[in-house]
Amino acid sequence: MKHPARYILLLTLAAVSLGMQGADSPATDSPDRYTAEQLMEQGRTYFEQRKADEALRCFTAVTKHYENGDSIGKTKLTIRALNNIACVYKYFYYDYIKAYDYFTKAYRLCEATGDEEFLPIVMVNLGDLLNDYGINSSSQVMSQQAQEIFDKCMEHAAASGNWELMVTAFFNLSNQNYTLDLKRYERLLDSQIPDSTPDLEYVRLQYRGLEQLQQGNYARAREYFMRQLPAVSARWEPERDTLATYMNIAYTYRMEGDYRRETLYLDSALQLAVASNVSDQAAGIRHQITEAQAHELSERQLIQQMAILFIGIVLLIVIGSAILLWRKNRQLSSRNRSLYEKNRQLLYAEQQEQQLRKEYETGKYSRSSLNDEHRSTLLSRIQDLLSDPEVFCQPDYTLAKLAKMADSNTTYVSQAVNQRYGTAFSNLLASLRIKEACRRMVDEQGHYSQLTIEAIATSVGFKSRTAFINAFKREVGLTPSEYLRIAQSQKNEL
Repeated sequence: MKHPARYILLLTLAAVSLGMQGADSPATDSPDRYTAEQLMEQGRTYFEQRKADEALRCFTAVTKHYENGDSIGKTKLTIRALNNIACVYKYFYYDYIKAYDYFTKAYRLCEATGDEEFLPIVMVNLGDLLNDYGINSSSQVMSQQAQEIFDKCMEHAAASGNWELMVTAFFNLSNQNYTLDLKRYERLLDSQIPDSTPDLEYVRLQYRGLEQLQQGNYARAREYFMRQLPAVSARWEPERDTLATYMNIAYTYRMEGDYRRETLYLDSALQLAVASNVSDQAAGIRHQITEAQAHELSERQLIQQMAILFIGIVLLIVIGSAILLWRKNRQLSSRNRSLYEKNRQLLYAEQQEQQLRKEYETGKYSRSSLNDEHRSTLLSRIQDLLSDPEVFCQPDYTLAKLAKMADSNTTYVSQAVNQRYGTAFSNLLASLRIKEACRRMVDEQGHYSQLTIEAIATSVGFKSRTAFINAFKREVGLTPSEYLRIAQSQKNEL
């Protein structure tokens, strides 16, 4: 996981030079020829060179010194050797069971001998092992045990003023533990901790990032984690800190559902783990990459399904609207044809009526002595005048002009029109003009076939297109265009 290796080699040996230059290697020569200190020093060198087998032989030989009762003073070195053997199994062989066994032996020996100096270090390493295993195996029991050990270690570190140990313990505990109760660790923000404490800035950024993460401020949390990258200052394998930060950044994208960017940062973490030979983390990262890619694929499929569903709904709406529009147009077309036919029949009936009236009145007045009452005479004159399109289609034709042409006054003419036609003169005039317009629009002789609707409107006495359209629709129920289109359609059918 995080920092334990920083302590296993930093504190297991004082930095001493024992003059081993030119001597045979303890890993290849008989270990009995070397002191425990020499074996520890050479084991540390092998560890740094990643020579696991050689390091393991050196550290194991140190424990033999203790078992053989070489010296009670060697107990501390033995504790450190046990700790280092556990680290070899954990970091190079990935054998967590043996690592746990050796960490436990070191822990018990620390308690038995009262080694308060090294006990917190063993606790950090043991807690880190349990935390790793708990995360990888999703074991709440292991994770809880790890937290208890880390808490105890931090209390010890705070009491002794070992700030570097406290910083390390917190980060190992909080690494990928995104639901950690941060209030229990507010002491990390205490101003009494010296700014010179290794990795203090890095860990405080970790604290703030987790704080924002738990509040759902993923972008803000990511800002803190991004600031961790240039703050990495671990003395041993700083790549592990960088790798852990990549994982944190990836997690913020996962929480936002941005699995593509999560995969990018997980890929960066995996490449770093492989390049730096931090192989114990590679398997877990690959697993997370697989999960992120599965989420991304599932999300894409969901988006595609939603898009297909949306398109299907739109198509259904369009088809339904088209059907409704078609039915509405069909009903409207049928209605318009009915209105057109009705208007034609009315025009035809009116023409027949006018013809019969003329024939009747011609016969009547030819036998008359013209001594009829004035009203009958007036009505007859009005009917004659209003049956002539040349008269009522005049653009300036008014009631006064009709009265003058009927040799009467407007009062008598208005009364006669209302009695005979049941409407005012202006309405009657508009109706007569619209009917004449209809005749001209369907003129079979072709006298008006070249005229536009506007020209026909003008020819029957309307002074504006708007007035004509309004009067036409009021009288016929159709617009002039609709009426003309139906007329032409029926003419083509014939």
